[in-house]
This record gives sequence, C-alpha cells and structure tokens, in this order.
Amino acid sequence: IRASPVPSIRAAALDAALDQALAPAVREGAEPPPGTCTSTCAEAWVARHVCAVLARREAATGTRADPAGSRGGGARHFLFCSSSLPIRHLDMYCAVAPEVLSNRGASGIDGILHAALGAALASPQGGCTCLVGDVAALHDLSALPALAAAAPPLTVVILNNGGGGIFHYLPIASHQVFTPYFDTPHTHSFDSVCRGFGLPYAAASTAEAFEAAYGAALAGGSLSLIEVFCHKEETHRTHQQLLGVARAVARRVLASGARDSG
Repeated sequence: IRASPVPSIRAAALDAALDQALAPAVREGAEPPPGTCTSTCAEAWVARHVCAVLARREAATGTRADPAGSRGGGARHFLFCSSSLPIRHLDMYCAVAPEVLSNRGASGIDGILHAALGAALASPQGGCTCLVGDVAALHDLSALPALAAAAPPLTVVILNNGGGGIFHYLPIASHQVFTPYFDTPHTHSFDSVCRGFGLPYAAASTAEAFEAAYGAALAGGSLSLIEVFCHKEETHRTHQQLLGVARAVARRVLASGARDSG
C-alpha cells in the first residue's frame, strides 16, 4: 500500500476537520487504571497519530524518496497494519501516511505479529511499527517468544477494544445472536503475557499516555509493546460521527468548487 505522503487540498480540509472532531474527545479525563476500557483514546486518533509521526519522520530523513534504502538494512521505518479495523482506520481517517505494509491470512487476522517481525528484521536500521487489534494479537500469541528471542526494532501497538469491533459495522450487529457469537467480548489484557516472555510493555488509556509511550518506543529504537485500551461500541459511534464530519466537508468543498467554476 502506498499512501500519499502529502494530502491534496481537499484531503487537507478533511484532515483538519477530523483533527478538530477527535481532539476534544481524547484529551479529557485522568488516566484510568490499566485494563479499563474508556473512550478517552479513540482508535481513529491513534491511527492518525501513528501515521502523522511516521510521515514526519520520513519527510525529515528523506527515506520515502529513496525506495532502494528500504531494502537490505535501509533506514526506512515501516508501518505494518493488521487486517480488520486497523487497516480500515488508515483507509478512512489517514490522509497522510508512511509506506504501509499489510497482509491477509486465511482467516484475515492470522499471523500478523509474525509477519510484522519479518518486516522489522528486514529493516534493522529503520524498524517497524505494527498496528494490530486485540483479537488478531490473541490469534498470534505464539509470536511473542519469537519476538523476545529476535528482539527486532519493532513497536507493536495493540488496539484493545475488548473483542471483535469490526462486526459492529455489519448488519449482524442488529441481531440477537450478535453478542457473544460475533463480537466475541473478552476481558483479556497483554501485560501478564508480555511480562512472562520478558517483553517491554506499556499501557495507554488516554491520548497523552499513548503519545508519551509511542514517542519513547520510537526513540528507543528497540522492541516494545504498547496496549491501547479503547471501547468497540464507542469506536463505532465515533466512526458514525466522523462520517458526518466528512459529509459536511465534502459539501463545503463541492460548494466552493461550484462557486469558483461559476
């Protein structure tokens, strides 16, 4: 996936509107205890923040302009994005992004952490960020000992919304069997299993906490795992609100274009 490093004028207008729409929601409230689901750190905001930070790094180092530098020990930092909601967050909310890697296994979310490990090992100087959901991470827990053994320059960002959030976007969400058979709710977190394998771990439930944890992980340039606690129902409500924002921007841009052409 090759996302644009520079948004168009229309995309920039939407980008600014999304920033304005998301900022008030993610900045409020004190840091809840680890493991608490909260809407203070929206999944869309996390995806946008990761993309913005990595795109700025690319612009500052010029690595996007040197594709050959990403092969054989180059300095490019890749974003490896999981299937399901994470890749959709990038597609829907991120006008600016670094170079993105992704794959799709037989069931969509299998093998994500293993694949991200390979991407990180292929770029030892630049490293890799993996944006992955909680269910996909649970499906690939066997990658954790491999991560501990290889210690790649990889930052794993797990969006833990307590289940299969993507199914809220499908018609099945209105049926009685939706919970627990489709959204598969759970109360798992990754702190204990990370400690068990000796993996560096941080938890974030607010935008400020994630900014700090992600900045520290990138500065360290080594292996780290950041678990972001969010809420799948709130994520879906936020998506509906952002669709309204996008429609308003589109109407405004189209009306402006009509006036200019007239």
